[in-house]
Order: sequence, then structure tokens, then C-alpha cells
Amino acid sequence: MRDSSGLTGPTTVLEAPTAMEHDISDHDTGEHLETFARLVVGVDGSGPSSGALSWALRYARAHGTPLLIVHIVDDTWGVAGDDYMAEAQQRGIHVLDAARAEARRHGVTAIQTELVHGRTPGVLAGAARTQDLLVVGSHRTGYLRGRSFGAASLYVVAAARSAVVVVPNLPVEGRHGVVVGVGAKTTGGDVLRRGAAEAASADEHLTLVHARTPLPHEDAAATGEIRSSAARDVLSRACALALREVPRLDVSTRVVAESVPAALLTAATDASLLVIGRGRAEAPPHVSAVVHDVLMNLNAPALVVP
Repeated sequence: MRDSSGLTGPTTVLEAPTAMEHDISDHDTGEHLETFARLVVGVDGSGPSSGALSWALRYARAHGTPLLIVHIVDDTWGVAGDDYMAEAQQRGIHVLDAARAEARRHGVTAIQTELVHGRTPGVLAGAARTQDLLVVGSHRTGYLRGRSFGAASLYVVAAARSAVVVVPNLPVEGRHGVVVGVGAKTTGGDVLRRGAAEAASADEHLTLVHARTPLPHEDAAATGEIRSSAARDVLSRACALALREVPRLDVSTRVVAESVPAALLTAATDASLLVIGRGRAEAPPHVSAVVHDVLMNLNAPALVVP
């Protein structure tokens, strides 16, 4: 394990420990995650869906995972008449045929396509089973540039039974590394295991990030050091679990005195994948505030673990 404190600007990065003497969380079952049974990707011919399809094709080819390509005809437009719905269905068939051809060009052979009717978030989420990986595109293209797009992906993530990868409408080639957001409750969970598994399968470096909002003047106070020590302890236990999952994994840690969404997005700027837990919230779209802010300002493919 090594410390990777490469953040700049006003962010405070505290050096993480290298010792691994801490026990794994009581939530650790010692079980390894299985590979995904299928990749399910939604396509509609738009730029974001093309990016999602490209990501899914690379993943399917690298892992030998069967691919299900889904196009949804939104039946809420049925009020426009039968002719419109017939045209929409024909366009959907054309989109699916083009996606299947693209998959074959990428060397993916286990392909199914499905044309379904309904409202996109719920139908797409329902197309993926628990052991699948659902892949969707997002219009979001950067950090803190407004919140008018990307809401559909939030509702898909909230409704899905499976893990979901949300791919921003940005170039994803040339990115390296897997970033995992680590909280006090995730040091023994599937988020860490999934991040470790994805980093290992892609032969990528794994960065574990624990963020905490700094208190005023805490650097000069004893409470600041107590909080910093607790944060380092969280990462130490998380790192131990990651190395238990994949003993030869190349892993580093960061404790960042910044808001959680900002810290994760900064760490994921050049990453090939950001892995976070979905969490829950009472109000729609029923995902955690962290997931909401990350997906609405997405700058890297994000795998959201339920």
C-alpha cells in the first residue's frame, strides 16, 4: 500500500497509514463477489447511449460477459397516435440492429436485443436482474455546471435491483485507475469488494478515498487530530479488506478534508471507474445525497453498488 496525496489547491490531504494491523469490520463475510451474469445496456441512438454502449462492449469483450441491448419505446407518447407509435417502434428496431452490428464489430458474440414499451427509468431498471450490471448513459459532462440533465440516470439507479454503471457523455479512453469512496460503514461491504475486483480484472491501480467535511479551525484543535486518526483507521481497515480480496493489488489511500462528492469527483478526474454505494433517502429519487451530487456532476464512469 502507498499514500497517494496528489490533490492540489485548498483541499487538505492527510497522510494515510501504511500499517494494516486493524481487524476487518464485523460486516465482512469473507465472501468474494461473483462476476456479473449479464451486461444490460439501454440504447436510444443518442450520444450518451452510444457512450454507454461503447463502455459495455469493451467490458463484455474483456470479461466474456453476455450482452443484452434494450431499447424502450416510451408509450406515454401513445397520445400522439398509432402512426407515431409505429414509427417509434420502427426507429427502435433500427437502433437495436445498429447496436447489434456494432457489438459484433467489437468481437462480442453473446448478444440479445429487446424492444420494450413503457417509461424508460422503470423499464430499464427492471430489465436487469440482481446479478447483472446495468449500463446507462448520462448527459452530465463535468463538475458543478448545472443540474438540468442527468436526472433520468438517478431514477434508474434508484429503481435498479442490480449494480449500475453510469457513463458520462465524455471521452473515456486513456483513463486509468479505479477510485472507491470509503465511508465508516463501507469498510466491510460489497463496494470495496467490487472496487478491488474491478481494479484487479483490469490490472488497474486502486485508490481508496475517505472524505470528511473539515470543522472550523480544527487543524489547531485536539478534535481535529482525533477525527483525522479515525479517518485513517477507516482507510486502514478498508485497505486490509481490499488486499485480502486481492493480495497483490496495487492500492493507495487518501484522507481528504472536503465534501464527499467534491473529493470523489476530484479523485476520479482521470479514473477509468469510480465505485460508490447507492445508499437510500426518503425523498425521490431515493438515493443518497452523495450519489445524487456525484451523478449530477459526473466526470467519469461511475459504478453504483446497491
